[in-house]
Amino acid sequence: MPKVFLFGYYGFGNLGDELLCAYYTQIFRQYFPGFELVVLTGNKHQSAQDGEAPYTVANRWNLWRLGRMMAPGDLLVGGGGSIFQDVTSKRSLLYYLSLLRMGHRRGVAIILTGQGIGPLSSWGRKAARPVLNLAETIGCRDQNSLMTLAEMEVNIPQLYLGVDPLWDYPFPTAWSSMAPRKKRTPVVGYIFRAGRGRKKKELLLTLNSLFGNLQLITLSPADEQAAYQLADELKLIPPWCIREPAEFFTVAAELSVVLSERLHGLLLAARYRLPGIGLGADPKLHAFCRQVGWTCWSWPDPSLLLGVCTVIKKILADPVAAYQEVWQQAALMEQKGEEDRRWFINQVQAVLAKG
Repeated sequence: MPKVFLFGYYGFGNLGDELLCAYYTQIFRQYFPGFELVVLTGNKHQSAQDGEAPYTVANRWNLWRLGRMMAPGDLLVGGGGSIFQDVTSKRSLLYYLSLLRMGHRRGVAIILTGQGIGPLSSWGRKAARPVLNLAETIGCRDQNSLMTLAEMEVNIPQLYLGVDPLWDYPFPTAWSSMAPRKKRTPVVGYIFRAGRGRKKKELLLTLNSLFGNLQLITLSPADEQAAYQLADELKLIPPWCIREPAEFFTVAAELSVVLSERLHGLLLAARYRLPGIGLGADPKLHAFCRQVGWTCWSWPDPSLLLGVCTVIKKILADPVAAYQEVWQQAALMEQKGEEDRRWFINQVQAVLAKG
């Protein structure tokens, strides 16, 4: 039985990445049941949920064993995320490039989909270009990523411009069709990422002073300790630590607006039809906000404090209008996500047909 090797930043507890893993495993189980699915993960305890078709879990770091498992006719799929960048770690980029090289040497076809490419240093671009050119096709989740590939002269694979795969994640319909609830007191949700001390504290104190109900939220275990420490220091209520999407949507019912330092925090807010604001220098945040028509500020921006507060006041002044704007744009993005899924399935079928 041929194998599909699915990889990404899976098994480390980040909600967005775990949802990407679940999304692609579901696609392969539904549309390609004749293949053995092997999920590369950092969590050795990961397994299929009860009642679901099983898949094999492989240690992502054991490249020697993975190489022995691969054979011509197999498929190596990079499913979503921002893994081809060297801002957070050059070691991580080298790992993914090594994985692709190994798969190519073993005669395995490579498909990359839902990818956010970059930021990459000049060294990173030089290292990544020949390896990314080994892929059959690369689907990008935003225009910046597509332009980065073009600048790098990654021109052998078929390139495709899509949106983040989680726009197509099958959340319960009720979660994505909630009308705005009238709340006695507005609640500002802040999806927190560890780091950026002084400017972040200033913003949080201002938000809490102006709007009264500020709720820190984490989507990754790596952020939880810092969030608790900051909440204690600033005399805020304890953070909500989210591990499952159902938990987020339960929390979202209490929120009026979401500020997020994490991309998938913004996306989850939009899927619930909550207005959002991006915070941080990460290009993927700015690219996402451009797609949905939201504002996004980098921390050094001198207009950040005034700008964020002004946007929140506008949203709270007319929450129904804000909801309608999000609903219209999110519906378009979800439609595009469904289109991207069909494209991806067709690409897999085409690659498999080559034999």
